[in-house]
This record gives sequence, C-alpha cells and structure tokens, in this order.
Amino acid sequence: MQEKTDTASNQEKSAENIYLLDSEPVQIHERIELLDIIRGFALLGILMANMAYFSTPAIYFELLGKKLWTGIWDTTTASFINFLIQGKFYSIFSFLFGLGFAIFFERAKERTAKPVLLFYRRLFILLIIGLAHLFLIWHGDILVTYAILGFLLPLFFNRTPKTLIKWAISLFSVYLIFLALMMGLIELGKIFNEDAITGALQPFYSKLENLIENSYQAYGQGTFSEIMAQRASDAIFAINQIFVGIFVIYPLFLFGLYAGKKKIFQNIEANLALIRKIWIWSLIIGLAMSVVKFVFKSLMGAEFYSFYTVIHSGAAIFGDTGLCFFIMTSIILLSQKGKWLMKLKPLAYIGRMALSNYLLQSIVCTTVFYSFGLGLYGKVGAALGLVLTIAIFTVQIYLSKYWFKYFRFGPVEWLWRCLTYGKFFKIKLP
Repeated sequence: MQEKTDTASNQEKSAENIYLLDSEPVQIHERIELLDIIRGFALLGILMANMAYFSTPAIYFELLGKKLWTGIWDTTTASFINFLIQGKFYSIFSFLFGLGFAIFFERAKERTAKPVLLFYRRLFILLIIGLAHLFLIWHGDILVTYAILGFLLPLFFNRTPKTLIKWAISLFSVYLIFLALMMGLIELGKIFNEDAITGALQPFYSKLENLIENSYQAYGQGTFSEIMAQRASDAIFAINQIFVGIFVIYPLFLFGLYAGKKKIFQNIEANLALIRKIWIWSLIIGLAMSVVKFVFKSLMGAEFYSFYTVIHSGAAIFGDTGLCFFIMTSIILLSQKGKWLMKLKPLAYIGRMALSNYLLQSIVCTTVFYSFGLGLYGKVGAALGLVLTIAIFTVQIYLSKYWFKYFRFGPVEWLWRCLTYGKFFKIKLP
C-alpha cells in the first residue's frame, strides 16, 4: 500500500515538474546573440523604409504612380531607399519570424506536452498587440499579418527541409502566375474596350485620391477623433492586403523554418561553406534583380496595373529576398572576426527588445508627424527623414543598452512572456 502511495506521489511530482517546465520561457543564456544583432540591424532598415509612410500617405501615392518629392536631395534619398532598403529588411524580419518559430517550438517540446497550444497562445497575444498597434498607434503595422499567417506554421514543422524550400518557391510562383493572369486580362480588356477597363479602375483611383486628401487633413491638422477615424480607414485598407502576404511573406517564414531545422545559426562553423555560397549568389541575384525592380518601377509610372507590374513584382521577390540573405550572411561572416563582432554588439541590445523598439518607433514618429504632436505630417522630405531615422535609431541603441543594465527583458517582451506562459516573471535583474 505504501509503495502505491509513493508511486502516486512521484507521479504527482512528475506532473508538477512538467507544468513548471511548461511555464518557463527562453532564458537569457539561451539566446543566440547573432540573431539579436541581425534583428537590431533589421530594425534600422525597417525604420528607414517606414519613415515615408509615417510622414506622408506614401502607399497611396505609389498605387497611383505619383512621385512624393521633386527636390534633388529628396529624390536621391528616396531612390537610395527604394533600391537598397525597401523590401529587404521586412524580409529579414519575416525570415527571423520563421526561424524563431523553429527555435521556440523545439524548446517548447522539451518543456511541455502541448507545444502547439503554447505557440498558438503566444501568437494570439501577438495578434492582440498588433491590433492595438494597428488601430491605436499606426496603420502600417506588420504584427497582425505575422500573427495571422503564423497560425499556419505548425502545419510545416514536421516537413523535411527540402519540402519547405519547394513550398516557398511554389508560393512565390503562384503569386507571379496569378499576377500575370490578372495583368493579362486587364491588357486584353484594353484592346477590346479600353474605356470600360479605365472606367472599372476609376473608382479605385478616386478612392486613393480621397485617402490622400483625407490623410493630409486628419494627420496633419485634424483632431484626435479625426486621426482615429482616418487610422481606422487606413488600417482596414492595410488588412485587405494580408492575402498577398501568403505568397510574399509566408515563403520567407518557410526559409526561416528551414534554417531552424538545419540548425544553421546554432552551428555557424559547420555551415560556413554553405553561408559563403549563399553570400555570393544572393549578392549576384539580389543586386541584379533590384536593378530590374528599380527600373520597372519607374516605367510603371501612373499605369500601375500593367505588364510592368508583373516584371517589377517578380524582380522584387528575387531582389528583396536575395539582398535579404546577402545582408544576413554578411553579418554572420563579419561576426566571425572578433574586431567586427565587438562593433556589431550594440545592435544586439536593440535586437533583444525588438518588439518594444518597433512599437517605440511608431509612437515617436506619430508624435513627430501627427497633429497631436509636432504636426509635421507632409512637411518632411526623404532626406530629412533619413537624418531623423538615424537619430531615433541611435537613441534607441543607448536606451536599450541602459535598459538591460537593470532589466532582463524589454517591457513589451516581458508582458508578452507573462501572458503567453500565464505567470508573473521578475523583470528586474538581481
């Protein structure tokens, strides 16, 4: 009888231990510093790319094929950002999201019997944070898209690395085929009845014109309630584009999942030959396709829906993905040299609290540009925007470094962990 009691007691203790393991997030010593460096650098590129969208209704100008600026400094800066920055750094973040899932899932399997449930709970919290960001701070949020698309990732966890690559390429291909068919139908329709096609597109163009006018009024001069209303309108417009993310963002999730399953970042030295090969080919392909993307974007002009769009979109996929991998592999190779690793380390501070810093960028920029703050919406060109970007990012590095002198996690990361694991974690360092 005593043996049975002891056995039952041991089973209870075992179950309790499993629960405790389930309640522990990744510890500081388990972090991969190189990923934090890459994540921190990606935040700089994202802020560079986002600055135009914080300060102007740039997305609507692009869809109409209109230019935002005419001055030499602004047009040169905008060309630099469009050529080397736009699309590359959100691609890095998308890749890191897939990689982060692979690492999280592997560790969760060691800590809990229900790793998928834990991952879904983590994503649900991210979705809530994203929705708050989207409707209350800035309509250009990417977190909602990541959270929604992320719910599909567990379907691919047990797939082979080769299968992941096939799926990623297939999704890119389906998108380009669909785009080519749509543009083909539009061009064909123009041959037979150009007026009808133009008339069909006109309501959409008119809507974009209205959104531009309303944006300048609401964000630049409007009351807080007018800003909220305009942000909601812009947010709904942005949410409608999530479907495209399945074919453009999700493949990058799968590339990241591939890297996680192959444990490339956990064992850099063993994968250096592969990394060098990716470094060379990603530069060749990424640079060449970025040139094509840049040229065909200028050829599109006001005729956004044309065959130029197909070539531009195809080049964007290969160019952005190529340079995304070139940037990451460059950082990996540089980090193998002690001198460069020390120079890159400050980026790890901002990367460790990437979510907090991403949201902070939105809070700072909307305060600078919206009427409840400095009211500079539509008054800052690309060149001054770049200067502002560097200033904000520099301050963020120092703030992040100072923060980690006293705290274990970034503030939003800490909240995310507590809600994910359902328990309170000490945020202060001993």
